[in-house]
Amino acid sequence: MDGKVISELIEIVGTDYVSTRPDVLLTYSASASTGYDSVLPDAVVRPANTEQVAAILKLANRHKIPVVARSGGSSLQGEVIPKKGSIVVELMRLDDIELFEDLRSIKVGAGVTFGMLDKYLNKHNLWLPVYPESSLVCTIVGNVAVNGAGPGSSSEGCIAELVLGLEVVLPDGTIIQTGSEANPDAPGPFLRYAFGPDVTGLFIGSLGSLGIITNVSMKIKRRMKHFHYETYGFDSSEQAEKFLIELKENDVNTVFASIYEGRILNFFMDMLGEEYEIPEHEWPAYTVSMTIGRIRKDQLESDVVIASKICKELEGHVIGISQLPRGEWDDRMRTFARSSYAHGWHWRILYHHQTPSNWHASIKAIWEVMDEYGLLGHTAGFQTGHASYNFYPHLYFDPTDKEEEEKVKKAHVELSKRLFKTGAVPFKLAPYWIEGVEEMKDYLKFIESLKRTLDPNGIMNPGVLGGL
Repeated sequence: MDGKVISELIEIVGTDYVSTRPDVLLTYSASASTGYDSVLPDAVVRPANTEQVAAILKLANRHKIPVVARSGGSSLQGEVIPKKGSIVVELMRLDDIELFEDLRSIKVGAGVTFGMLDKYLNKHNLWLPVYPESSLVCTIVGNVAVNGAGPGSSSEGCIAELVLGLEVVLPDGTIIQTGSEANPDAPGPFLRYAFGPDVTGLFIGSLGSLGIITNVSMKIKRRMKHFHYETYGFDSSEQAEKFLIELKENDVNTVFASIYEGRILNFFMDMLGEEYEIPEHEWPAYTVSMTIGRIRKDQLESDVVIASKICKELEGHVIGISQLPRGEWDDRMRTFARSSYAHGWHWRILYHHQTPSNWHASIKAIWEVMDEYGLLGHTAGFQTGHASYNFYPHLYFDPTDKEEEEKVKKAHVELSKRLFKTGAVPFKLAPYWIEGVEEMKDYLKFIESLKRTLDPNGIMNPGVLGGL
């Protein structure tokens, strides 16, 4: 990178916060993703505030230098892997937290992780009820940029449902505020749908390709104190699917719920059973692992009774093994996330949403592709609201076998085609959806026109938003 550009970056943030050292560039060349090649950026810059981010983007736009925004780096689909010749803008110094207790909302900087926020809110008996598996590293802003989900989503939906507004630096360095806080005299974040179109939604899930989110304002809730952990067994997928739906119909507050096939549960138990202290068990064909959460104990007790009744009406049975859902919730699935790295495989993941009643259709498509391509993998996921189920199947491969890696890439595209035909939808507009799904062409033209309008020089995370 031109020495003049480096000098200008130093003028913006100071000598200590710009680096071109090879070891630093190597650190920022990859993310938690496996199955994606690392790329060295030309420089890493660490701004302290929104104004410095704006100055960096003005500089990059003027010189037409690619920019990749990064916070915790826990993304699993290569979103924050740099581009050749790029600047990585690392946002972890933007760590301010502002609580609006009377509005039941909070504003956090782009460097605030879920762990940091949870520690802060715990002092006020409050919490942000969606808490992803990568919570110790993942930032709230980063999760909003991918419209993520995690434990808590089974009752609240994806993270977007909690967003009230964003502060965003556009590619030309313009700073905008969305939601009620676009009025500088507003008492704080209290309404997302203000000032006409939902501009906030434009940047949620944009993967950093339309601008850099520097602050996000979120709804928060009273902290739950009472939880019940249970497993329920069923002979058919239809019974398990109906169980999840009936729980919602009866307002049972499932904060985390997953359906596991017996063979996949046995696969996880081989890796995690001992660590979670889960007793050996002959698991049924389908197991629902579920955490119910309530503020009041009487509400929880009522929900537990209703859940058991619905299970039995569907000819299922209460298994009585609580360690699995307790580990999923109390550990926020960090053990599951860690298990993905506890072997010699690499993997590709294909996030998508399906309806709970169509859970079996995704399962069928995933297994068909794995069998046809001769791959090892899993079919895990969890419920994300009343009408949605988030899948994150892994396709494993030996990283030393280039032929097998290419096979996984082809299987990845093929699986996106088949999942789309089942009615599934992507929640990250990753390039493999674009390669495989003809039906999205007109939609992508619209997205492309937005990208060109906001980022005519194409500097913001190029190639990530559906390849744009």
